[in-house]
Amino acid sequence: MKTVSRIIPVIFFLALTVLRLPAPISEIPSPTSAPEEQAKPKKTPSKSKTVEAESKTKSSPKPSPPPAPQGPARFAGTWSGIVNYPHPTLGGNQKCTVLINPADESASATLQKGGVLPGKINIGGNTLSWHSGMLGELTFTLTTDDGRMAGMTIVSSLFGSGAGILKKVN
Repeated sequence: MKTVSRIIPVIFFLALTVLRLPAPISEIPSPTSAPEEQAKPKKTPSKSKTVEAESKTKSSPKPSPPPAPQGPARFAGTWSGIVNYPHPTLGGNQKCTVLINPADESASATLQKGGVLPGKINIGGNTLSWHSGMLGELTFTLTTDDGRMAGMTIVSSLFGSGAGILKKVN
């Protein structure tokens, strides 16, 4: 019986000190990049049609994309994607939805297996963060340049860190 009572604390200590490897980095193609089209032979247009087409392209400039919102508005709304959650039993790659409400300065991450993890937000430049968990042991960080895609990291003071990419839903 003494050996069992000695083994249990050792197993518990080892479980707390397990180091997890970071999630593999995968690049997501930019939604603005279009695949190259294969060139198909076409009939050569007459000279008058060519001149007319050139004048149309010169006179109508392409509209530029709207500027990215600044401050809390950059993050406001719902974000969704796959994130590696650092937890020994509930962790791993899972669907994550983040709701950010700048009006009351709060955010919450809903993880497929990890539950809802809310907190009060802090914003600095392109980065938003909040602490959550039973002991405040989790730190969530969202970083975005364009307000449409964001890199998310979850750092656990107990189990390491995880990361993923989120896309703004609305």
